[in-house]
Parts: sequence; C-alpha cells; structure tokens
Amino acid sequence: MKQQFTIQAITDCTIEYGGDIEYSINNGKSWRVLGKLSLPEGHEAQFRNARTKSNESFVIEGYFNVYGHISTLAPNETNTFVWMFYHTNVVDASKLILDYDELWPMAYYGMFSCCTNLTTAPELPATTLAQSCYAYMFRDCTSLTTAPALPATTLAHYCYSAMFNGCTSLTTAPELPATTLAKYCYQNMFRGCTNLTTAPELPANILDKYCYDSMFHKCTSLTSAPSILPATTLANYCYQYMFSGCTSLTTAPELPATTLALSCYAYMFYCCRSLTIAPKLPATELAQYCYSGMFGKCENLTAAPILLAVKTKDKSYFHMFEGCKSLKKRPVMPKKVYLEAINMSFIPNELVK
Repeated sequence: MKQQFTIQAITDCTIEYGGDIEYSINNGKSWRVLGKLSLPEGHEAQFRNARTKSNESFVIEGYFNVYGHISTLAPNETNTFVWMFYHTNVVDASKLILDYDELWPMAYYGMFSCCTNLTTAPELPATTLAQSCYAYMFRDCTSLTTAPALPATTLAHYCYSAMFNGCTSLTTAPELPATTLAKYCYQNMFRGCTNLTTAPELPANILDKYCYDSMFHKCTSLTSAPSILPATTLANYCYQYMFSGCTSLTTAPELPATTLALSCYAYMFYCCRSLTIAPKLPATELAQYCYSGMFGKCENLTAAPILLAVKTKDKSYFHMFEGCKSLKKRPVMPKKVYLEAINMSFIPNELVK
C-alpha cells in the first residue's frame, strides 16, 4: 500500500489550501475537509483528494517536512502540483515520492519555487519529460546544495527551463545525458547559481531553438565549461548568452560546428573576464548575428581565433570583440571580410589598422 502524502510539522504550523482538499490527523482513520488546520510541532497530517481550479496550492505558516507518494494526493494530468509549496518553509522533501510513470505538461511547474529553506529535494526518476514539467521547480531555493539526478533522455519544450535559477548554494550540477534537445529545454536552468563551480558534460548533438539560452548566465564561480559542445548542426539562438557573466570561467569548450545559425553564439561568453584564449571557430558558413557580442567585454582575452569564412551575413560579427581591451592583435581573417567587420565594431578601435 502506498504511503499517504504527509506534512510533518517541525515547528507549530497553520495549513490552508487554495482549493478543496481532505486531511486526516489520525493516520487515515477519519477524514475532514480542510478549512484551516493548526498542526503542533512534531505532529503530522495526511492529505488526499486535492482539487484546485487555479495555480494556488498550500499556504503554510511554520517549518515542515513532506513525505509519501504524490499520487495519493491527486490524480495525474491536474495542476495540483503547480506552485504547490511556493514561498513556504518546507525543509526536507527527500522522502517525497514523485511516482507517476509519465509526466504531463507543467506537471511540477514551480513546485518548490522560492522555498528558501529547502535543503533536500525529491528524486526525479522520469526518463521521458513533458513540456515545462520541471520548469521553475526549484527557482530561488537558496539553501539547496545538491540537485537531484536528472536521468531523462527524452526532453520536451521548456522542460528544465529556469529549474535551478537563483539556487545560490548549489555547488554541483547533475549529469544531463540527453543527446537530442528541445526548444528552450535548458534555458536559464542554472542562471545565477553563484556557487556552481563546474558545468556538466553536455553530449547533445541534435539541438533546437534557444536550447542552451542563458543556461549558466551569471554563474560567477564557474571555472570550467564542458570540454566540448559536440553538435555540428546548430539551431537559432542555441548557445545565446550560455556563459555570459561567468566572470571566473577560464576555459571555453570546443565548438566544432562549421555551419552556423541565426544568433547561435550571440553573447555566449559576454563579460567572461577571466577568459584569456578564445576557442577555435572553424565555421565557414555564417548566419545573421551568429557571432554577435560573443566575446564582448572579455577584458583579459589576449588571443582571438582564426576566422575562416569568406562571406558574411548581415552583422554576423557584430560587436564580436567589443571591449576586449587586452586583445593586442587583430583576428586573422580574409581582408575583404575584415574591412566589412570594422564597420560593425568588430574589434577595439586600436586594432583597426
């Protein structure tokens, strides 16, 4: 028999719910419709038949833990779990079992968002995801130090979008084994995780629009990126702002693609002040804004890559090296292309010779 969904009071708690729900304080012997429940420190309550017409869920004063099977609270394909514990003082969710075999759009969207005292997250065993299913799930959980494993290999639009955005205590990112990505799937995933030091390997070779957009934006402690981003066929905006503001990043990943897409590398390393050497850029077929602002304000960049393309698209090099004040030699590139690039603030003025 499944363990009933349970709230365990760490301190005296008051519990309300933005919808209809039943509760029991005698281990399921009797059930009542919840109005407002006072749950003393050390006591527990079980809940079932949760129904809500909007995204409102629990309103809880006090500190508490949660455990039990989530499926005993409500059936799947509902919005019951959206923003479920938003801005509450849940501490330990490690024994909460998310036991649905298949997810649905927005299944756990924002579930623990702004839970600043959450220290342990539940396991996330699903291998096939749905649109926005984990989006914003742990946003601004500033006490969370360890992310749950993410074994999914079939992704969906926005599935991990902003999942750990603002988790300032997170030090290690989980492995991300998927090789085929979806639109916006990793967008803002670790944005503002200021204690994250290492990025996971990213083996995907099939990309989609905005898939890595701002993934590590302003991860100011990040020192190393994945060794390579292996995709050779890119998508519009795919790496846009991916490492922007990563002021401790010293090494960039290999970028083997030879055919680029609209804004694919735009502002990818913007303001990466510790980056001294740019990665090789073997691309020969460019796209509009593909390198726009890519190394802007990389103040310690001393060496630029060789640029092989003989034809450019509209503003493909726009502001590519703007603000790179330590760059002493102009990039090696065909003369005709270089003359075009000068008109687009391609490099610092002192290198235009």
